[in-house]
Amino acid sequence: MPSQVGLFAKFALSFALICCLGAPGAKAQSTTVDYEKLGRKQYSQAKYKEAAASFRTAIFKGANSAAIWLSLAESYERTNEKSAATLTYQAILKNFPGTPESAKATERIAKPKPSAPAKVALSPKLEATPKLATAPKVAASPAAPPRKSLMERIYIIPPRFGHEPVSPATIRLVRSLLAGLPKTMYKILDRGKVNIYLTPNLIDKFPETVGVKNDHLGIYFIQEHGRTYDYDMYLCERTGYGKGTDLGPISSDETIKEFFYTLLSHLLNGCLEMPSKDPQFLALYKLDYANLNPLDFMSIHAYVAPVEGVNDTFAALGANIMGSNGEPSELCSRCFPRCRAWIVNRIKVLSERK
Repeated sequence: MPSQVGLFAKFALSFALICCLGAPGAKAQSTTVDYEKLGRKQYSQAKYKEAAASFRTAIFKGANSAAIWLSLAESYERTNEKSAATLTYQAILKNFPGTPESAKATERIAKPKPSAPAKVALSPKLEATPKLATAPKVAASPAAPPRKSLMERIYIIPPRFGHEPVSPATIRLVRSLLAGLPKTMYKILDRGKVNIYLTPNLIDKFPETVGVKNDHLGIYFIQEHGRTYDYDMYLCERTGYGKGTDLGPISSDETIKEFFYTLLSHLLNGCLEMPSKDPQFLALYKLDYANLNPLDFMSIHAYVAPVEGVNDTFAALGANIMGSNGEPSELCSRCFPRCRAWIVNRIKVLSERK
């Protein structure tokens, strides 16, 4: 007998499909111009987070002008999402060279900026909370000597709260997964500024997050399996419960493996110059989306959400290319074949750069 959750999911999906397809007398869907106008109105009202969401949706729907990308970057700056702003300015420099917006992007990247909360890039979709983001960057990411290889940039976070230290078995597992990456991927990550931190739990590294809830996911930080900040990965060996500090048993090898690949894919996105925002990648994403098998739609619905769906799809495909055989990555690989092939080619091209 279908569970209540399953029935609700089917109902929600059916309702969403009806909304997307439209009904007799229904108004046409909002256009890119509508979202761009909405974003500018929200920006003028100092609703910068909402403005950024509107600009992202306009871009997802096909808007691709230097002006709207600049508006998105400026919205990120206003909400102190400095890393996202910088990456967006870099996208402008790459895709719209010689434009006034490109000149503005150059100016904004060169301008010294005060320290600000780090932009979180993690699957599933997470946002850094102000309480967590106040942690000094130096404490969160000890500087690694530039000559160290990626394999040497695995760091172990000491335990707090009476927790057990990260086990030698987990350390060996992560090293074996890293050593087993495709050579092209390893080369790009090795060349980048990627650091890998193994910790008993997030609260061992960020004790100020004890009892803090991640509003985006509706769970406490102690319940998370890991996250990324800029080019740093924090992978948890154990998860905990609620507002306390007690941790459960060591996660299974398969769970650690899946989160390792997914988190590493988010770092790869940055190392590859944010291909998930590349116009060509977005065009292929829309083409794969248009050719989805209706039978797959319920399973794939999290990967077709506006804006965030693109990022999560890239992470799942990247994890699959790395070696993940989990259900999400296998499903995305089957449903987004053009996107996967594009990522593979992008990795090959950039890995061959001197």
